[in-house]
Amino acid sequence: MIKVAEQRKQDCEQVKGELAKKNIKYWDEDWWREFFIKDFAEFYSSLKGLLNARGALLSELSGDLAQVLADPNKRDLALRILLGGVKDECVEQGKIERNVERDCIPPGSAAHFYRYVLGVGLGKDIYSDLSETTRLVQIIGRKGLEKIGDERLGMLISSYSSEPYPYVMGTISEINKLAGSIYNRLRRVIPELESANPVNYDYRDLVKAFEDFLNKGIKLLPLYNPFTFFIQSLRSTPKSYLKIMYCDELFSGPIGNLMSKYGIDLVKILDPNLGIPSLDDELAVIGHEDGSVGDLLTQLIWGIYELTYELKQLGYPVNDEDELKKYVSKYRDYLDKFANNASDIIATDVKLKCGHKLTLEAHGGLMRLIDNGRYDVMSFNEPCDLMLRRPTTEIRYERFLEVFSQLLFLGIAWISKTDRIMMYVLH
Repeated sequence: MIKVAEQRKQDCEQVKGELAKKNIKYWDEDWWREFFIKDFAEFYSSLKGLLNARGALLSELSGDLAQVLADPNKRDLALRILLGGVKDECVEQGKIERNVERDCIPPGSAAHFYRYVLGVGLGKDIYSDLSETTRLVQIIGRKGLEKIGDERLGMLISSYSSEPYPYVMGTISEINKLAGSIYNRLRRVIPELESANPVNYDYRDLVKAFEDFLNKGIKLLPLYNPFTFFIQSLRSTPKSYLKIMYCDELFSGPIGNLMSKYGIDLVKILDPNLGIPSLDDELAVIGHEDGSVGDLLTQLIWGIYELTYELKQLGYPVNDEDELKKYVSKYRDYLDKFANNASDIIATDVKLKCGHKLTLEAHGGLMRLIDNGRYDVMSFNEPCDLMLRRPTTEIRYERFLEVFSQLLFLGIAWISKTDRIMMYVLH
């Protein structure tokens, strides 16, 4: 027994040595603090700074638009937001529209950025904005800018109350809620977070502020950040597989206390129902407790994925592809191996375009998988055939772990528990 324990200890040290090379050091409290004090704090400061600067812009340009345009200190900024980059022929013809035949506000223009990214314009939404902007250019064409202050236009530069899809500011608002919840949970544990003050961005140049915020957000994604890769790997992974990848120490008392201190609480998501409590615990799929910092960080990661996808949809060159597609593409070889090794179960090919959802039912050493068809998420939204060879497939629970553990660990597949236990797979 002593030799076995000693061998396990040596194996664990070897695993930790390999993890340390990848900058995953879950046993080191300094590693936890560094992420929150540096990466997270910089992101949160940039996010709050962007929102503050957007608010300052709206405050600066508040009031009837005629008076704003009559003020030489505000006119150029207002015109850049409303008409910057709008096609000349649209202004000359006095009709601002966006449709298949005609796009007066091209992606990359200032007018497009403020409307479609920051949700700032004339009217309650983009549709009333186009109508009001058309009216504005017609009035400017008749009266000229110098005389526009003589009347009340009844127009205001304001934040949209609703937007068409993609709703970038809505996604940013959700990101702000998640980041704020993480901050509030940890600021007493990490006093240095209290000094994470909003970046003082110039409200007259929100393009620069947004780029800084976006870059700091992308730095938090698992493809680039070992800490969030670790957090994502705990989303819904078999405990036995986590022991292989991180060694038994991950589930020791001291590590459990350290993780709990920073809001990482793991619970059983899927019980194998073998009828033997020790085995049920050992072979269970575990993941973040709802509302824990680990859960909030996972949601934050997906909020940033959603943001990059929406920007791509709007025509903004966020690298070569949205960040979720880039992450899954990195592990294409693992997906191919998964499809080949499980060809008795899996019917679909790996296309990097599809998502599937499966219902899971575990009992008595068996796992029943029920194919619920496609699951669209961001760029994984194309129709694919059924994932399973048979709509309802029953396999040994150990076979289920063998086939899906790696994808669950990588976050390419995940399990959620509501009224039913569902597994989602991107491929």
